[in-house]
Amino acid sequence: MATLSTTSLTPNPTTPYFADDREWITAYLTIHVLTKNSMAYAFVLWTAFAAIVVLYAAFHLTGIRGGWLGALWSKWALRRRTWRKKHALKLAQQRGQPHSQPLPLPSNAQILTLTFLVCATLAVSFVGPDYFAPGSNLLNVHNTTSVLIARATTLDLSALTKYQPAYTIRKAWWTSGNRTGVIAFALFPLCVLLALKRPPFAILSLPFVLHIHFDKLAWLHKWIGRLIWFCSAMHVALWSVQLILEHRPSTGKIVYTYAWGYTNFIYGWIVSA
Repeated sequence: MATLSTTSLTPNPTTPYFADDREWITAYLTIHVLTKNSMAYAFVLWTAFAAIVVLYAAFHLTGIRGGWLGALWSKWALRRRTWRKKHALKLAQQRGQPHSQPLPLPSNAQILTLTFLVCATLAVSFVGPDYFAPGSNLLNVHNTTSVLIARATTLDLSALTKYQPAYTIRKAWWTSGNRTGVIAFALFPLCVLLALKRPPFAILSLPFVLHIHFDKLAWLHKWIGRLIWFCSAMHVALWSVQLILEHRPSTGKIVYTYAWGYTNFIYGWIVSA
């Protein structure tokens, strides 16, 4: 069978006709759902986190963390720099004003961790195809016309699966919106994990894991919360664009008009508010 080209396929699947508005929007949103294969980015995020924890725990248990290598790391990691110190001194001397203290920056370890976390979140949110065809994955991206995976809905799935994309979609408003929503959901357990204070629930504070307690992880918990908000906001923004740009063929109205008849859509706005 010849391989299809994604450039010749529309990123927006067609929704069949339903006279009832609620049935139509339910069918529309059911068709515009990522395949299970597309959830791979969430697994990549958690695999990377697990690998870092295992590596750090190995250093801790083998004593490398407390040896000379650990001492060099601690010397660099704990160092705190300031922002525009020399510039502030020079400016104060020129103006004949008393020198004001420069802005202190977080430690090098915190800056490195935050940079890695932000870059990793952005990478799994936007790099690579959003929608993987059934039978396709990160290592084998291709198009296929095989039968799509059934998804939960109140409608008859046998009448809807043929409308769901059977090919890989690199970027579309709805695929990117779904993907950022998945990443926000994937970050939530990590945010909760870093908020736990007492063993055995605070896994990272256990002596045989990282032995790092909440007082050292609170700042990271806050930043992951901010990343969850960012991904959730992107999810709402991208899906809003999708719902505004698309129109229902039978009425000509934008899809956003009918989204308010979908219960989960209303719940989402209530939670975000």
